[in-house]
Amino acid sequence: MRITLLAPTPMDISAFGVRALAAYLKSHGYQVRTILIPGGVAGLKYRTGYVYQYEPRLLEQVEELCRGSDLIGISLMTHYFDRARQLTQHLKKSLQVPIIWGGIHPTVRPEESLAYADLVMVGEGEEAFLELAEKLAAGQDIRHIQNIWLKNGKEIIRNPLRPLIQDLDQLPFFDFGLEEHYLYCNREKALKPLDKELLKQNLPQEPAPQGTFSDAFRRTICYKVMTSRGCPHRCAYCAERTLALMYRGERYLRFRSAEHVMAELQWVRKEMPYVESIYLFDDTFLARPLKDIQHFCRLYKQEIGLPFAVQASPTTTSPEKMEALVNAGLNFVEMGIQSVSQRGMAVYRREIKAERILAVAQIFSRYYPRIYPPCYHVILDNPWETSTDVAETLDLLLRLPRPFWLRLSSLILFPGTEVFERAVREGLIRNQEDERRFIYSKDFNTPEGSYLNFLVYLAGFSYFPRWLVRGLAHPVMIKALEVPRLQGVFQTLQRLGDNLVVFFKGLRALLSGDLQRIRNYLAKAG
Repeated sequence: MRITLLAPTPMDISAFGVRALAAYLKSHGYQVRTILIPGGVAGLKYRTGYVYQYEPRLLEQVEELCRGSDLIGISLMTHYFDRARQLTQHLKKSLQVPIIWGGIHPTVRPEESLAYADLVMVGEGEEAFLELAEKLAAGQDIRHIQNIWLKNGKEIIRNPLRPLIQDLDQLPFFDFGLEEHYLYCNREKALKPLDKELLKQNLPQEPAPQGTFSDAFRRTICYKVMTSRGCPHRCAYCAERTLALMYRGERYLRFRSAEHVMAELQWVRKEMPYVESIYLFDDTFLARPLKDIQHFCRLYKQEIGLPFAVQASPTTTSPEKMEALVNAGLNFVEMGIQSVSQRGMAVYRREIKAERILAVAQIFSRYYPRIYPPCYHVILDNPWETSTDVAETLDLLLRLPRPFWLRLSSLILFPGTEVFERAVREGLIRNQEDERRFIYSKDFNTPEGSYLNFLVYLAGFSYFPRWLVRGLAHPVMIKALEVPRLQGVFQTLQRLGDNLVVFFKGLRALLSGDLQRIRNYLAKAG
């Protein structure tokens, strides 16, 4: 039986869900073809907000690669709903093959997904997908497979969930092999078989700082890996809360053993010798207990030895954990701040005091320059926050020890989250048109062009004069300039700042002889 898995993904080709599923199916003897279609502008005809139209040529190439399949799977997040719809509708015109959708969006919106897909995977997918493949191959009834929803005439069969996989060590490593992998390439504007050079060119380069003119640190070819499933937090803007509630009564946060992770990374070092760093891409790697982290670090230092990065959270970080991590090779850390206003934290269900954030930032700062400047995440455009609330978060950012940089995002009320449910209750989202405008077509990485958002943007430049930002944040200035008619002005100023950052980074690369960095940038820009 031949299975084809499609991943309309962000710019990063890690695509953990599809790679985990492909590895599991291959380990049970199935022939699996994986097609990766990274986001961006290549292969996309035009866009309205975040909704892109695929070029007909790309759809035809996908069709040819899917021809002969017995089952097609598409993994998607909410932002890629429209792309999954385009792929599905095109394939259904010419191929008589069942198509199943999986991923976070079909999990929280199965009925909507069934308007296009034949089947929907809800929740964790490995065991259910394997059972589906086995029953299709044997010509057996597929209507009652746990975790799978499907239509039976006008009726929707909503099968219950099976238990979560608790022993993650029983699962194979993510499928980063080259066999039967295809990748959409910007330069050639075509789907190409993945080879060693193509994989090397398309692995992420980390750290990837924004908001600094002089990132003198070296970006490295990076392998991202997940060492856990689940998250210890229940933030209201994230669907992890919904997933945890779906599996209420089960252990939702699960860890792979350090030995299992080391075995995967040893494979990476052997098969991808050009990999220069590792990103432990768990929601928060520091959720592991201190003894587990210390054991992990001892093994990592002995067996792997590459620089690595982690994602942290204020409530899981401690001096002891950081000491073990830095001694093992940690060189970069990201942490979510999001908001420190009382109203913002209440909306997000993140009861974290500003003093705690500052204390953790001081821990990171102790290790500079042994580690790169940390990255802090901030969410803007919260409809329940006032300008005073945003100014409170800005004040905290101006108190953080320098250097650092910011990753700013615009709050999106994703389906399946608590903030979405609140927005519906309060009439902020009233119909499908509102959903398309404020969710499906909204760019997560582009906050609105308000005056305060621009000041937060300036705060992300570590050495921009803080006295000047504080002066610009005076209530009189905010009252005068935080007005809708000026949004276009501040959007233009931010775009100018972004272009200057790119220019100075390019100039630095040119003067230092780092032409490969310039070539990589141009290739990814299409």
